[in-house]
Amino acid sequence: MFRTLSDNQREIVFNKSGKFVVRACPGSGKTYCVGARLARLINNWEKKNEGIAVLSFTNVAWQEIEKKCSEKFGIGKITYPHFLGTIDSFVNKYIFLPFGHLILGCKVRPTLVGEPHGTWSGKDFSSALFDNISYAIDGSMYAIQATRMNANWQQNKYITGAKKRYNKAGYATQNDANFFAMKILEKYPLIARAIAVRFPYLIVDEAQDTSDIQMRIIDLLIENGLDEVILVGDPDQAIFEWNDAKPELLTQKYDEWENSIILNENRRSSQNICSFTFGISSLSDASVSVNEQVREFAHRPKVITYNNNLPQIVSDFIDECQQQGINVSKESTAIIYRSKSIVNEILGIPEITFGTNVWVDSHTREFARGKFLYDNGRFKDGFKILERILLKTLSNLSYCSEDDINDAIAQMGFVTFKSQIHAFINLLPRTNISIGDWVDAANKALKENNCGFELRVHKDGLRLSFPQLFLNEDKQIIEKNYRYGTVHSVKGETFEAVLLILKTKGIGSAYKTLLNKNISISVSEELRIAYVGMTRPSKILVIAVPNDDNKNAWENKLVRN
Repeated sequence: MFRTLSDNQREIVFNKSGKFVVRACPGSGKTYCVGARLARLINNWEKKNEGIAVLSFTNVAWQEIEKKCSEKFGIGKITYPHFLGTIDSFVNKYIFLPFGHLILGCKVRPTLVGEPHGTWSGKDFSSALFDNISYAIDGSMYAIQATRMNANWQQNKYITGAKKRYNKAGYATQNDANFFAMKILEKYPLIARAIAVRFPYLIVDEAQDTSDIQMRIIDLLIENGLDEVILVGDPDQAIFEWNDAKPELLTQKYDEWENSIILNENRRSSQNICSFTFGISSLSDASVSVNEQVREFAHRPKVITYNNNLPQIVSDFIDECQQQGINVSKESTAIIYRSKSIVNEILGIPEITFGTNVWVDSHTREFARGKFLYDNGRFKDGFKILERILLKTLSNLSYCSEDDINDAIAQMGFVTFKSQIHAFINLLPRTNISIGDWVDAANKALKENNCGFELRVHKDGLRLSFPQLFLNEDKQIIEKNYRYGTVHSVKGETFEAVLLILKTKGIGSAYKTLLNKNISISVSEELRIAYVGMTRPSKILVIAVPNDDNKNAWENKLVRN
């Protein structure tokens, strides 16, 4: 079952031990390699109460590892004594939730609030403030999105005091939980040693997305007896700096741990694509295509320009794919972009030209969003949103947890509870009308049924359509015979053909400036985001930019004669 492994992969799966970093280029088969290592360890595992912890940063990532273990190596669902999940879920389960009271000073088990755990609105402290503030590694408070905060917010005792007061009462966001978990391990080394004994093997996938606090947690476990640690990732694919990711931490570990190794064999892309994308990578050599099916594919990546004609650019790209023998589908063909506003132009949806403050309150947005998703086939997602926000609103809860939902089910009975949620969903009007008309119709229905609350939007948003406000979610509603979405939404995926659409700049950084000044990808998240997009295809890569100046800058960087 390991016969397809390369020599370097075999070294990782069978021979290496101790602490080491696997630096993996795009398409190197790192997930396959992690799955193979994990399968070998599990097949030979004899300890009943100690296990392997395999962590990543998204549910999609760890589920892909589990899928590889099942499909390629015959390993069933990974359960006790092992742990497979996100690094946040590991921190929550084994450190923060059982021991958080030791640091917070609360008399109850802590409660996680804010995304992704649900909405939060304290009685005297707005969700925008509580969710937007957390703790840096040195203990100082910082704003996760500085633009949402007044410049002098740190001097405002109401803001900082409320944050500390709610923390002391046992409430914490996920960022808070990571910080307090670190403090727990620092103050109580016995807890760190117990975790190191419980999980003597630690594998961290996508380790380039580690924050300094998360890396400190790993270091504390190492300091307290954890000997077997594998960090797998690619610093060039770190695109979550907004979530405190620091790719340089992985690079530092690669340099510090002498046992580290590079996977530079590309199992995804043609050699033409490997050579083309090498232009902005930090690799010392271009990755080598080892996929015999696509290695010699003749199509050369190219940079083109667009000018108010993106629908035609997309149409021409689809035609080119078909001419090259690609059966266009959501699995094979992707249109991806850096800026979400691009999708409006592709789909012919008018841009919102005023400020984004459409919603008077958060519950109105959640009711509208949940119903829109439900109306467009995403029944499970829409139901979950509406279930939570309805219970939160009717029960006047500051936060609706899974426990609150379970309590309601226990009181009413499962069938009755779910039936009432479905009845409420059917009560709301369909979302094929303007926001203003929908709110009016919804409020009429809510009043007639004595629901006791109403929905409100600002007047500037009354004429907007639901697609204008919600199509830029991670998963799109409008059906196409190709996949389309942001670069972030397709990270880790493979397509036969990709059209990457870029503007003149990303978030604050002009591509032309970055390229002409030879800014390293190691210090530019904008270049890393573009790089992730460029490395998704196996056969065809086309980059579309808005003018010739940008085209020349990209070609000078990427095209090699």
